[in-house]
Amino acid sequence: TTELDIRLCRRSNMKKKRNVIFIIIIIFITIITLRFDRVFAQSVLPLTVAPARQEISVNPGDDSAVNIRFYNLSESPVSGIVRVADFIVNNSQGAPIIIEGNKQVSSRFSAQNWITIPYDQITIAVKDKVLLQAKIKVPSDAHAGGRYIAISFESIRSTLKEGRAAGKRAGADISSRIFSLIYIKVNGSISEKAIISRFFTPNFYEYGPLKIETQIFNRGDYHIRPRGVITMSNIFDTPVDQDSLKEGNIFPDAIRNYENRLGKRYLMIGRYKLTLAASYGEKGQMLESFTYVWIFPWKIALIIILTIILIIFMIKKYYKMKL
Repeated sequence: TTELDIRLCRRSNMKKKRNVIFIIIIIFITIITLRFDRVFAQSVLPLTVAPARQEISVNPGDDSAVNIRFYNLSESPVSGIVRVADFIVNNSQGAPIIIEGNKQVSSRFSAQNWITIPYDQITIAVKDKVLLQAKIKVPSDAHAGGRYIAISFESIRSTLKEGRAAGKRAGADISSRIFSLIYIKVNGSISEKAIISRFFTPNFYEYGPLKIETQIFNRGDYHIRPRGVITMSNIFDTPVDQDSLKEGNIFPDAIRNYENRLGKRYLMIGRYKLTLAASYGEKGQMLESFTYVWIFPWKIALIIILTIILIIFMIKKYYKMKL
């Protein structure tokens, strides 16, 4: 009995030790997590800009201006640098590319030198904003079309912590950059021209839906925003499905990709016609294209044919055996 009590006591003590170790580990993980969340929260600068995008129309020789507001939503003041740069969009996703440093954009779309800002360094107080007015001086010989400008605010804030040694401080610079994009339209004889550079789907499917790839290339002087639909029609020219192009800007000399899916999974057999009809520009110019596709579930058809052949064979064999 004494040995049994000793064993039970040892087991009880071991369980208590395990529970204590487990609680210590949980407390340690919780403290580390809270410290990480606090550091991460301090590393984010909640800055916003309004408006994020704006479009203005000007005439050659005009003087104009745009207002931009930079907001500081953090718990400490933020200082930084204001910059003006051209931007272009030459990718199929529509993402702007800021042109800085020694890089130069074509004079056809550049307006960086047209912009004057009152200051290039600002400090935004806690929970406050700074209003910046950018003045625009349009040359009298400016070519009609689009100019694309980005005004940015790059903030730099130091977070200082006391070091172990007296008088020493450790710090980390946290930077954040926000942009306000300005689309400038210089009035005049603007060329609006776009083409469908790709309208493709494989010419044979076993099942639907069909995946249609479309590319539209803007060869004009100003960005466009095409609106269009792709219609799927059967052999009797009756529409069976339709899907719209996702709306988005296409900048000059840029291509935008679209992807649509039409048709059902089953119950589709025969030749179908796919027609793209879209409009763009202020004059509502049209873009049209079409292609044909065959849909035939040949595997199911093969199984059905082989099943029919097998049934006929078995019926014939049955009658021969009966006779």
